[in-house]
Amino acid sequence: MRERMSNVLHFVQAGGILMIPLLLMSIGSVAIVVERWLAFRQDGDLAIGLPKRVIRLVDDGALDEALRSCDSQPGPVAACMAAVLRNRQYGVAHAERKVQEVGERYFQRLEKFLPILDTTTTVSPLLGLLGTLFGMIGTFQAISGSKNQGANDQILAGVGEALYATATGLTVAVICFVAYNYFTARQRAVVQESEQAATALINALVARGALVDQAAVT
Repeated sequence: MRERMSNVLHFVQAGGILMIPLLLMSIGSVAIVVERWLAFRQDGDLAIGLPKRVIRLVDDGALDEALRSCDSQPGPVAACMAAVLRNRQYGVAHAERKVQEVGERYFQRLEKFLPILDTTTTVSPLLGLLGTLFGMIGTFQAISGSKNQGANDQILAGVGEALYATATGLTVAVICFVAYNYFTARQRAVVQESEQAATALINALVARGALVDQAAVT
């Protein structure tokens, strides 16, 4: 354990001063990835099979049972369908507004912290590149004063600083890039599934006469 900690400290020290923000960014990114994964488990449930089951209940006239099925399921898909059923007596336009309100609350929670991952993806390799430049500057300074004692050690230290900073910056960027694209793809899927489920339910209610389409009436 001590040897591993010693290796980590050596790695950070060898990478230069820019390893400190890179290390903080890496820790923050891991924390955000874990937090977003837990958040998507709670608020990103796609409720597979629920839309078909609810629409089948609506077709059978079991509206109360359809609402109970929605309430028993977590996530925005079930919440949006429940909003349609609860507001069906007020017409299509009102039901659609309620779906938008309910959905937005979920979608905003799912988007939380994702811009930080996007920013880290861009900034971390730039910091790594900046660390590379600092390391190369140190190397050239050591070469220019190569007659001094210990110049070889300074050259190696400069090259090591450049490589460590670049590797760390790229590693953080790759992790954040993959995580950001994964979560944004899931977010788009949740939004699309919620909208499609709500629209299908509205159409089923209108077809049955349980939801008034004011546009059709006028």
